[in-house]
Amino acid sequence: MIHFPKTQNQDVINELTRQKGLTAGKYDFDGIWAQLSTDFHDKCYICGDKCSSPRIEHFRPHNGGTDKDKKFDWQNLMLACEHCNAIKSNDYEQLIDCVQEQPDQHIRFSVQPAAKVGQHSIVIEQLPTTTIHPDTKNLLEEVYSGTTKCKQIGASVIVANLLAELNDFDDLIQEYQEDNDAELLEDIGWELNKESKFTAFKRWVVRDSDKYRPIFENLIEN
Repeated sequence: MIHFPKTQNQDVINELTRQKGLTAGKYDFDGIWAQLSTDFHDKCYICGDKCSSPRIEHFRPHNGGTDKDKKFDWQNLMLACEHCNAIKSNDYEQLIDCVQEQPDQHIRFSVQPAAKVGQHSIVIEQLPTTTIHPDTKNLLEEVYSGTTKCKQIGASVIVANLLAELNDFDDLIQEYQEDNDAELLEDIGWELNKESKFTAFKRWVVRDSDKYRPIFENLIEN
């Protein structure tokens, strides 16, 4: 989870206002999908993977449509994958707002070897300096582990994608350290910013390394 500033698209905002006044108004019209896809780079704002089955997520629940202000509020609409949307549901009302804040500056994202050979553990830790509510940490832990057998299968797919992405990122860093090529450095900068998958984990690979931090941390753009 990282910071995603949202475009204040007045056409979208005006249409949401119009839909709010209708008996059966919709918040999922084409303009919404297009702007969310652009603002979130086709990524789920929660897990950080690309959305293969995207959902329009209400950051604060609208209580089955009874709270029209939240249902049709542009600032309350996010792009999420089906897996994360189902796990969050109407719970976790005290999440850090990724539109307003920098979640990866409050939470450490890492992958650690598990006891069983070949397996890994996703570690989500609130930094000791943060005062954010634990809802964000708790949601992320459930997203990467799953809360039911079905959701565990979904989580395993996300984790497999994460591990593959981090392996590729590590290969890129190793290649740069061997060649010091400017294009490779540019590629690393891209991986550390909003467009790439699982950006928060990559940033913490850099932040956690005394070797990588002096070279690559300045490439992070929040």
